Amino acid sequence: MTLPTMQPVELSINGPAAVTLAHIRVSDEAQGIVASLPADQYLDTLIQQRLRADAVRFIAAWLPPREALWYGILGVWQSYRLLNQPGAKEVLEKLAHYVNHPTQAGLAALGSPRDLMNDSSTMGQLSQAALYTGNNICSYPGRTIKPEPTLVGRMVGLALISAAGKWPGQDQGACLDQFVVMGLDIAEGKHSYAQKTMQKLPGLRIKKKLPDLQEKASDFLGEEACDFFGTAPGGRASGNAWEDWVI
Repeated sequence: MTLPTMQPVELSINGPAAVTLAHIRVSDEAQGIVASLPADQYLDTLIQQRLRADAVRFIAAWLPPREALWYGILGVWQSYRLLNQPGAKEVLEKLAHYVNHPTQAGLAALGSPRDLMNDSSTMGQLSQAALYTGNNICSYPGRTIKPEPTLVGRMVGLALISAAGKWPGQDQGACLDQFVVMGLDIAEGKHSYAQKTMQKLPGLRIKKKLPDLQEKASDFLGEEACDFFGTAPGGRASGNAWEDWVI
């Protein structure tokens, strides 16, 4: 049975950005933007001001928990497949399976709440995001501590920023740019974990194309990026290497 937090959530881009901002920390520059703006306009302002990390945090917090977790998985995988860190692929595969089959058994397969909560690494942050979709984060028998679902997006944002910091090379800003584009796509219901079940979302994108975010994802990720989740059906029309990944 699908866990309640992973059920579809009705979203609106017309509500004030302040609703999302209440659950995350943003930079001083981002705090200077009027929080009463609609969510899509606020995000567009972040992008235009090149506040990449704030934009990633905002998208992750705006998305429903299931889509937010998927966003984190796709983003973190971009960095960690290049680092070839032992055990990372196995963790991401378990997380991806959980997103596609969000049951208590799938969540338990990630590890004990105590172990997950004590892991401050990027993978630990992403696993904690998954933990917060469940009904109990307490490891002690007979005790229940129900997590706040808004923590899912917050932890996903932290994991993505951490992953970008580990991007090999000098241009970590380009990595964040790709995360922003990916997040905008996911906010429109693209790059689904399962085409038949992913809910339709209203989207946060104001402009169809952002002139300063035009780096080709194929150059950024490499041709083997889709091997992790399988071959994308029908090709990748948009050129995004993560488009239509399937499990």
